[in-house]
Amino acid sequence: MTSRDPTLADKAADLRADFDGTFARAQAPEPPPQLDLLVIRLADLRYALPLHDVLELLSDRCPVPVPSSRSDLLGLVGLRGVVTPVYDLSQALGHAPAHQPRFVAQVRAPVPFAVAFEHFERHVRVPATALATPRGNTRTEAFIRASLRLEQYPLPVIDLSAIFESVTRRRVAPERAEERR
Repeated sequence: MTSRDPTLADKAADLRADFDGTFARAQAPEPPPQLDLLVIRLADLRYALPLHDVLELLSDRCPVPVPSSRSDLLGLVGLRGVVTPVYDLSQALGHAPAHQPRFVAQVRAPVPFAVAFEHFERHVRVPATALATPRGNTRTEAFIRASLRLEQYPLPVIDLSAIFESVTRRRVAPERAEERR
């Protein structure tokens, strides 16, 4: 006859106790939902872009100018094989035109659409509960989804889908007026 190895029995008892103990311990609470933001600067003011609205962020892309009556249309760029119009984010928010926008953010939209801006500062991750409802009714505020306090300054969060809708409305409206003639 073979005798049982006491160390094997002890290990099995320890494993069983650990397994049973996992069910006895309280579940850790789920962390609060997080929001990823890209902090940028326009006209010496800081803003944030929700990362989930940005498909791609590129630097040093020069849009090819195209004839247009729109001053905010900087031109076209090729992004992953798709010709994409690029609009000046500064002008969309009511600021002076950007001097030389260095960054292009491809926006999550039903059709190709991108915005350009001069300065990218950094990526931040904050709890979604840190967002507050913005105040004010100016043109700039129409494109602000929320605001959050980052360090000691309030940081407006830009609603890129609202900017897309505004641009496409202005692009479609003149064509409809011409159709009526």
